[in-house]
Amino acid sequence: MNTLNKTVQQFTTVYHSEYGKGKVVCLTPKQKDQLVMCFFPKANTHDWCLLSALETGTDDHMSLQPVEHEAPKDNLSDPLQAALDNLFGGRR
Repeated sequence: MNTLNKTVQQFTTVYHSEYGKGKVVCLTPKQKDQLVMCFFPKANTHDWCLLSALETGTDDHMSLQPVEHEAPKDNLSDPLQAALDNLFGGRR
């Protein structure tokens, strides 16, 4: 079990890229790491991540620092998007 954890404990504030601000509600030992369960009251949901990823900032969705909400990426190339805009009357 990882006994070096001094920064993350129950009720530590975390930030999710989709759900916003939340709190750590449970830490469960998993071999050399810990599984962290977080609750996000605004979205009324919970999510999990590994403690090592949370502490190092390598988790894709959660962080100990405020996370900027990213706009959905447009997967279409510009010429293809322009052709679709012309065909269907532009974006709305």
